[in-house]
Amino acid sequence: MDSQHLPEWNEQFFAFVKQHLGEDAMRLRLKKHVATDFSLELAITQIEARSRRLEKKLPDWYAHERVVFPSLLSTEQCSSQDTAVYKQRLVKGRSLCDLTGGLGIDTYFMAQCVTEAVYVEQNTLYCHVARHNFAELGMNNITVYNSDCNQFLAECTRQFDTIFIDPARRGKSQERLYALADCEPNVLDMMPMLLACCKRLIIKLSPMVDLSMLRQEIDRPCKLYVVSLHNECKEILAVIDAEMPENKPDECDVTCAVIGRSGDVKELSFDYDKEAQAPCPIATEVETYLYEPDTALLKAGMFRSLCNVYDVHKLHKNSHLYTSHVMIDDFSGRSFKVVEVLPFSSSMCKGFAKQYRACNITTRNFPLSAVELRKKLRVQDGGEVYLFATTIADNSLVLIVCNKI
Repeated sequence: MDSQHLPEWNEQFFAFVKQHLGEDAMRLRLKKHVATDFSLELAITQIEARSRRLEKKLPDWYAHERVVFPSLLSTEQCSSQDTAVYKQRLVKGRSLCDLTGGLGIDTYFMAQCVTEAVYVEQNTLYCHVARHNFAELGMNNITVYNSDCNQFLAECTRQFDTIFIDPARRGKSQERLYALADCEPNVLDMMPMLLACCKRLIIKLSPMVDLSMLRQEIDRPCKLYVVSLHNECKEILAVIDAEMPENKPDECDVTCAVIGRSGDVKELSFDYDKEAQAPCPIATEVETYLYEPDTALLKAGMFRSLCNVYDVHKLHKNSHLYTSHVMIDDFSGRSFKVVEVLPFSSSMCKGFAKQYRACNITTRNFPLSAVELRKKLRVQDGGEVYLFATTIADNSLVLIVCNKI
């Protein structure tokens, strides 16, 4: 899209959006409207975008009536406000360059902790919208460049304190890509040029990426941040300093960032290479309390060192459930009070529904899926009872009935 065909917006545009907010977008498109001097399609896109839970995902931008969203795809692919705010902790120095600007959420929040920020985006429409949004939001320290990131770096004559890049993780057929080398742009090929233009490089990656493979792909000292929001793993960030020394023996290179519902952040760090040898006490029985780690911890593989952090016992080396006699108030994950522990057997399954008509089922290190087990127990989904089906230390199968704390 060239600059001559860029959509415009005026007071009538924003009035139309406000008037029809909450209406069905498809019906609005089919409805016959009087002639307008603004882009009707873009206006309806605003209504559709704002109806898709943006109030929770991007509360600051949602609350601003004059913020424009260029497409539905941009709102779906962008970071949430909470994860974007977390990235402020990783920004180094006073200058920032976001090489894959997109909607501009990461740029906007990271720019709040630097003196100067640069937004680079090859999509002309997105750049057009970004200039408007940053001005409306009072972010006068952000400069927008409509350019391909490779071309921008090739012509760059300065060094930024921090460069941020979020390579596209969809192929030409919209298939999901996980290997860093498969994403666009190819950050691995760009690495020498990237590190020549910054002191710190932050790469945003899919929450589905394999950490072991990622470490091999990057093949240089880096720190990984596994970020979860409301117990859902959202993204993985790789942080590389241009002059990063080899990791010290006592240095942790993986951090789990657990973001709670109030925006609070809890960080737990561990040494990835030493995790397999970390002490891991196994429980001889299911104790008074049961714990299921947050998804960030599970994704990062923080299975053994977690016992030392919280003074809990693991039920089985492969079960990834933990227990204790004393309640751990600040455990990063879900906590439960154990009601009873039932040995798994056909006879027990037949009578289970007489006592528990409905329950929330989770299976870990168990031969049946949650769906299969629910069918076997003949119970409904939901309710206040939580059931964990798992394997304990003596390799026996059990059902742990709990109440959530």
